[in-house]
Amino acid sequence: MKKKILTLGLVSAMICGLLACTKTKDTAASEVAPASVVPEVVSEVVSEVESIPEIIEATVSESSETPDFSGTWAEEIAGRGTINFVKVDENVYDVDIHWASSAFEGSNWTMTATYYDSTGLCEYSDATYYIRTYTDEENYTDDVKYEGDGAGYFWIENDGRLCWQSDNSDVDGIDGSSFFINADAE
Repeated sequence: MKKKILTLGLVSAMICGLLACTKTKDTAASEVAPASVVPEVVSEVVSEVESIPEIIEATVSESSETPDFSGTWAEEIAGRGTINFVKVDENVYDVDIHWASSAFEGSNWTMTATYYDSTGLCEYSDATYYIRTYTDEENYTDDVKYEGDGAGYFWIENDGRLCWQSDNSDVDGIDGSSFFINADAE
């Protein structure tokens, strides 16, 4: 579908160029160049149209690179949530998420996520979610809400933001998509 749209756009631009090129520099806008000029221009446009498949292929291959989720991402609104992706294999990441509720309490998720080229999503199905509450500087308790069966996915938007969608919003409260920016970017 992207190739068809790109091809249509390129052909339209070339036709507009053809029409513009058939006017001579020193004629009025309503006067058209002699018919002898048109075959030359058409020949140029045809040769450019024949190169469209190569242009499309180069554009598609550039835009279909596998994104790298590695690094730390910070929630863009309140800044209380962070996601840390550590690459463990070609398309596999260990993921740790921390979302501070207060100075003494935070929600935490751990999972392994795999990126799939076919969907453009980094998916997980083994998440553990717990709330850690500190009783003092060194002591805490963990209240496990689900263990090893949480699911969801991540993706990177065109603007570079990371999006997270949990399939367990009834338990973890992540309702809808949460957006994060790359904290490692300069």
